Amino acid sequence: PDGYLPLIFVHGIGGHRGNFLPMSLYFRMKGRKRMYKIHFKSGISLEGMEAQLAALIDGVLKLTGEKQVEIVAHSLGGIISRLTLADFKLEHAVKTLITLGTPYLGTYSARFANTAITRELRPDSELMQRLKKLPWPKKIEGYSFWSRSDIIIIPPESAILPGTQAVDMTPVTHY
Repeated sequence: PDGYLPLIFVHGIGGHRGNFLPMSLYFRMKGRKRMYKIHFKSGISLEGMEAQLAALIDGVLKLTGEKQVEIVAHSLGGIISRLTLADFKLEHAVKTLITLGTPYLGTYSARFANTAITRELRPDSELMQRLKKLPWPKKIEGYSFWSRSDIIIIPPESAILPGTQAVDMTPVTHY
């Protein structure tokens, strides 16, 4: 134990565990030692990502003996995190969810790619309609980091999730 809850990093589309290396090094310098990074299998569906994240959360809780974790998620990783908490009934297992540039209301830039996942990220998709109806769990501290300079999340305000504290990071971009 290091005095902090275990921290799980969740990457977005095209990302990998290494995306969080600078952040995890910074946290390590500040004394945090229990950090875990997920790596989604290539070609996996959204449902598969949810199941993989749920298994990681469960595994970290068992490994550490803690009752809760904290999550930092980038882009699609925030959507996967939010869905995992709801679909696997894991709201009780998460104290804090911090999302970085997560398109909670969809993004018009998703029209430039035609994959199963990017179609789900379009503002009019069934997934985005479902997320709009999903209330924020009152017991989870939520932070939505967003930026007016984000060139991937269009409009950038769609990265703000009602129920969370919005943190404007302008002029930072999506990456």
